[in-house]
Amino acid sequence: MRISNKNKHLKGFTVLELLVAVSVTAILAGMLLNITSQVVKTQTQASGDLETSQIAHFILDRIQEDLHCAVYKNDGNVWMAASILEDKDNSGSWIEASYGKPTAESLRITPSDWSDGPNDLITQANNQLNLEDSRFGTGSTFLRFFTLAPELDSQIQNTGGARAISYQIIRCGLTSSSTSRPRYQLFRSDVTDVETFQAGYNLHPNSSVYSNGNNGIRKPSNITNPVFETPNGPSMDFSLAANIIDFGIRAYILEENSLGTSNLLQIFPDVNASTGGGNPPYQFMSTSNPDYLTASKPSKLFAFPHVIDVMIRVLTSEGANALSAFEEGLLPTPSGFTPDEYWWEIAEKNSEVYTRRVKVISQGI
Repeated sequence: MRISNKNKHLKGFTVLELLVAVSVTAILAGMLLNITSQVVKTQTQASGDLETSQIAHFILDRIQEDLHCAVYKNDGNVWMAASILEDKDNSGSWIEASYGKPTAESLRITPSDWSDGPNDLITQANNQLNLEDSRFGTGSTFLRFFTLAPELDSQIQNTGGARAISYQIIRCGLTSSSTSRPRYQLFRSDVTDVETFQAGYNLHPNSSVYSNGNNGIRKPSNITNPVFETPNGPSMDFSLAANIIDFGIRAYILEENSLGTSNLLQIFPDVNASTGGGNPPYQFMSTSNPDYLTASKPSKLFAFPHVIDVMIRVLTSEGANALSAFEEGLLPTPSGFTPDEYWWEIAEKNSEVYTRRVKVISQGI
């Protein structure tokens, strides 16, 4: 029997051909993986930007409406106040973490607060950082004032009187459950007009310091947080949004110049060394009380502001999870970082800063 010679002419791939094929496949797979990862990264970033933008605009719209309806009276009382908090004790509701928001790294107002920061002429001339680069303390800014803005709760009767409003960041759970993971939340306290009238139109918390004080009735510990307590206090605190890790303001008055126009003069934070400012604690009180008017602290530093810049830093959901994991000790601190530095490394990489300038359409009552 004769064996066919057909199979003698069949050939397989050579080693070189296999290597070329594998290399081409690997290159194509690498390119596809890179494209896919870039698409996923872009989609995640776009989703995060949309998420933080929606939160920021909601908060800024709320603050803007309150400030547009802000009121004051030249009666010697404090009608607007702000404090940059360097600790977490103000609210009495702050839940501390193993590696929580640091103290030293969380205050950047003047160039001296940031040794590695920008050193340009504008920064030096103004003795303060850009608003987007600023950090407003461990507890951020505690802002309070009186407003005629409409009540958020439609069930509450509004007689048209002025109401005390305040904004503050508190780290606490989203619910009262012990398993609820704490988040940084921006709370808005809203006192009814009746309770505001009964408490008096004065935002100074300490009557021993202020001659027309109101026996500490405006202390933040009087604010009731409905997450933890039964709502029966003189004031109610509501969380506007979670994952807000910084909140600050700059206040200005319009000062007329020699040309007959007006310039913005910053009155808070007071960073002018000639008025004793430039160093913490940064406090602001809008009052006409003569006890505060001295040569080093002129009356304009206690004026009711005409313009306010508002800044908030909003974490993405992914960033909030990463920061929470680090705060609970689930993520190690990389070499080259201190825990305080790495807290802000995570925060800045996973957050966006939003600012808005608000004209205060103040009304005297």
